[in-house]
Amino acid sequence: MAAASRRPRSLRAAGLVFVLLAMAAGCGKKGPPLAPLVRVPAVVTSVTPQRIGNDVYLSFKVPETNADGQKPADIGAVEVYAVTSEKAPATEQQREVATLIATLPVRPILPEVPVPANGSPPPPVPLPPGVDRGAAVAVKEALTPETRVAVELPVDRLIAKLAEPAEPQEPFGPLVAPPPTALPRRHYFVMSKSSRGRESVPSTPVAVPLEAGSSAPGAPVVTNSATDVTITWTPSPDARTSTFLLPPSVKPTVGANATPSNATPKVLAPLIAKSLGFNTQATTYHVYDVTPPQTPVEPDPYAIKAPLPITPAAVAATEFVIKGVTFGTDRCFEVRPVDQVFGSTVIGPPSPRTCFTPKDTYPPAAPRSLAAIAGAAVINLIWDANSESDLAGYIVLRGEAPGDTLQPITKEPVTVTSYRDESVRPGTRYVYAVVAVDRATPPNTSPQSNRAEETARQ
Repeated sequence: MAAASRRPRSLRAAGLVFVLLAMAAGCGKKGPPLAPLVRVPAVVTSVTPQRIGNDVYLSFKVPETNADGQKPADIGAVEVYAVTSEKAPATEQQREVATLIATLPVRPILPEVPVPANGSPPPPVPLPPGVDRGAAVAVKEALTPETRVAVELPVDRLIAKLAEPAEPQEPFGPLVAPPPTALPRRHYFVMSKSSRGRESVPSTPVAVPLEAGSSAPGAPVVTNSATDVTITWTPSPDARTSTFLLPPSVKPTVGANATPSNATPKVLAPLIAKSLGFNTQATTYHVYDVTPPQTPVEPDPYAIKAPLPITPAAVAATEFVIKGVTFGTDRCFEVRPVDQVFGSTVIGPPSPRTCFTPKDTYPPAAPRSLAAIAGAAVINLIWDANSESDLAGYIVLRGEAPGDTLQPITKEPVTVTSYRDESVRPGTRYVYAVVAVDRATPPNTSPQSNRAEETARQ
């Protein structure tokens, strides 16, 4: 009975050993090789084009992840391509017809520099040229006559070839003009490459129109007040307006509201568009501060930025007011027209540059409530304080009664609102006034305060 109970256990043990041996034999067997893990940068998104004059700025963000979402991105460069055509090329055609216009190298991830044992900051590590992962960057392309020439896309060539008649056809019926074709645009797309040259999916193409907007407006005229800077300019000679005056040869319809015979009739009608792509929206304007930097900076080819206007939004008027003024500081301004072309914003060429230095010719207000109090061999003066932010102080004036002429008795402006005149002669009656001066060069002097009279005592 005992032998019978031990037999099943031995069989089970033997079976377990067999399974383990089989597994061990299986682990030693080679299977098919696994494909290496391929890291491809993520697609570039949110490419934003902006046309300013004959320059196109493309802004986008450098990918910081791979296509599978892993960080950091295995990325060695970002490439920007462009092509001029009537429509955007298909994805499979982009590289065939487009031209590489810019390459931005992406800096490698540098190892951390150990902190010196003495606790001093680590030495700066020179950065190689290029851009960083996740950085917002921009690329500029100048529109030239060559870049405005449209290319024929492969699919268009195929369609045109298939549409050719097998034999010349005799004209039949009235001649009809062919339907208008779309005007060519400049199309852009961006691709990123890994450190091993593997390419990402191209970005969605974006386009800018090649049609010209309004020409440059007149040179700005800059003036200043005590608190503001005002910029005015003459509009572009071909600026678009939503309405215009008909020529004198066009007569208005005479009716109940007819214009009197001694008045010049003004008839409003829609403005004829320059091309089918233009709408009837009026030309607006942006103002730019183009003051040269005080310290020249070496331009960085990988730190391009589109010019930013100081107007928060394009203005329809030909005037812009800057709140606040810094006297004695030179500033330069340009104005550019803004048009809507084929649904895109086109910022036109700049006006002539105007440089202007605001001058402070605005004196402080006259001090108020001057009072004189006589003491023993002294006359004390007191008055209310002025509120100007550029106030330098006060000058005290004095003369003997009747006070036809008052002369300053303080060599430098006093910064307090009181003065103790100890240079008086007992028994002499004096007339006082106070003026305020600012910190302008030369200083501006306020009108005199009210006059105060007092006789010096023994």
